[in-house]
Amino acid sequence: MSYLLKEIVVFVKIIELGSFKAAAHELHLTQSAMTQRLKKLEDMMGVRLIERTTRTVASTAVGRSFLPVAKRMITQFEQSMADLTDVIHGRAGQVVIASLISVATYVLPAAIGHFGEAHPNVGVRVLDDSEQEIAEYVRRGEAEFAIDMHTATTNPELIVTPVMEDRYVLACRPDHPLAADGPVPWEALTEMPIVMLGPRSGTSRLMLSHLAGAQRSPMWRYEVQHLSTMIGFIEAGLGVGIVPGMAMRSVRAQHLAQLTLVKPDFRRTVVLVQRRGAELSPAAEQLKAFLLREFKILSEPA
Repeated sequence: MSYLLKEIVVFVKIIELGSFKAAAHELHLTQSAMTQRLKKLEDMMGVRLIERTTRTVASTAVGRSFLPVAKRMITQFEQSMADLTDVIHGRAGQVVIASLISVATYVLPAAIGHFGEAHPNVGVRVLDDSEQEIAEYVRRGEAEFAIDMHTATTNPELIVTPVMEDRYVLACRPDHPLAADGPVPWEALTEMPIVMLGPRSGTSRLMLSHLAGAQRSPMWRYEVQHLSTMIGFIEAGLGVGIVPGMAMRSVRAQHLAQLTLVKPDFRRTVVLVQRRGAELSPAAEQLKAFLLREFKILSEPA
């Protein structure tokens, strides 16, 4: 039923103040307008809510029953509007983003930390997944924006903006024979145990496409699904690994040696993905700004 809030407010004020005149004065309405609004509400409900005499105003039996309900409706509406205002101004609510696992692990924490200090009442939900799924979260509207790696496939529904070039490096233990050398050509890895990421990894697919003509040595024998697992294997001396440069800033990876890979040079382009024509919420815009700042810091020479 299409009850209007302004009619309910009129009913509550008349009962609270016991006078049409006083209620009209407080609501800045004429008594005629007050009467029309009350009549509209009573017509909608099909019953009288207020008994009127020349001297008194009193609620009917139905009016007495309706009064607490009407007050709750007004309070809930006001609270809902206050909550919505907080969301509009980025003071409350939740931001949902999608991200590459590597970015979520090594870049997002700093950005979200700064965002949380500025917006302590806004939650952040991160859909950290493989490169194959990231853009779809944005296209379906499940995430406001995403951090992905650039691929040859483009979707006209999405806007893709490069934010960082992330160079891959060879990671190994400090006591590994290669650790004291300079840049390492890919051919030097043919007889070396390699820790690989599985086929769901964008890094793995990108690497195989770069090395499509290269012979894969039997020594490339370890496959894991997560970068943190790969770093653990490298720390244990099981082999070397090809790791995104941003991952080497982690506490664990800092205990490893990192070497530049050459012939060919190997890097990925990290991109920001947004839905074309969609407007970010104010909180999401703020989080994006903090995240872009982190990418700028990472892109600066060490």
